[in-house]
Amino acid sequence: MNLDFQGPILRDAMGLKLYLITDCYCIFMGLLAIIGNSVILYLFFTKRLDSRRNLRIILYMTVTDIVFAVAIMPEICYFVYYWDTTFVDYNPQVIAFIDWPLPMFLKISSVLNAGAAAERILALYFPLIYRKIDHVHCSNILMVVCVFIGLIDTVFCIFSFRFEQRINCSSLGCFVHDAFRTYWGSSNMTCGIIIIVMSLFVFFKVQKLSRESGWMGATPAERKKNMVASQKFRQANRTTCGILLSSLFCLTIPSLLVSLVETITGFSIFEKFGAFYVASLLSSGSMNCLIFLILNGSVKSKIDTKTLSDAAVTTVVSSRPFNSSKQTTFVDLA
Repeated sequence: MNLDFQGPILRDAMGLKLYLITDCYCIFMGLLAIIGNSVILYLFFTKRLDSRRNLRIILYMTVTDIVFAVAIMPEICYFVYYWDTTFVDYNPQVIAFIDWPLPMFLKISSVLNAGAAAERILALYFPLIYRKIDHVHCSNILMVVCVFIGLIDTVFCIFSFRFEQRINCSSLGCFVHDAFRTYWGSSNMTCGIIIIVMSLFVFFKVQKLSRESGWMGATPAERKKNMVASQKFRQANRTTCGILLSSLFCLTIPSLLVSLVETITGFSIFEKFGAFYVASLLSSGSMNCLIFLILNGSVKSKIDTKTLSDAAVTTVVSSRPFNSSKQTTFVDLA
């Protein structure tokens, strides 16, 4: 990915307007991410959502999206304030100071999405193992790994930063060395491929389970218990699948395509559209919170704190009526 970010000094008005459109879009999606994720954070804070089991990953995603949106807002405001109809010439010292959140949180978001997909694969394919593991401990380890990898990207970015004038380019990619762009694009491409493959396994299993009808028990008490477990199982699947789809279309696939296009053709998305990765990451954070709130809107008022504290119900029911020997495991994951 040896790219040339040195564009012409003067650029057509439409090209410069694309920068402004991208920056305004980032401001809108950033505010939406802050507001929407703050609502989810409030639900965790008031115990309406329980962060002691698999929802700990959702909590970390929420906090990450809020922190990134707040941390990147000065950069976007700086781009908008100093935008010009003739050409843009941003100060490299300022860019170095305010653009550090991008490489760090881009990698944190990617690894968290991979962790969410891995958690769902474990629940769908290996439910007995899933219910034995300590979800909080695993989520904490995952977050530590995310921060560590994000710090590696940030340190590498800082050391590869070039304090040189870059006319008509409003992206971090314009100011860093080729070696970092190569590493950044390759690592993002690798993460994207891994997330896509893991997501396909999740979607395939969820679709397979949705086509299977199960016998819900012989007694009213057993049927009620199995219905509650299966409802929470489906709810957890819908939530994770929704977030994975949002991340795929808003972040993973665009990042993968950018890396592939730049590697094959040398065409610079950064030079054409400006803060592309920032827009993608903010879009992912905004869509994640909206999907989570929409999918859980009908059950938020019914969440009982005491029930959530005891949420470890696992019920095995038959996936065929009456005499079937095939088993489907429903795990209380909500």
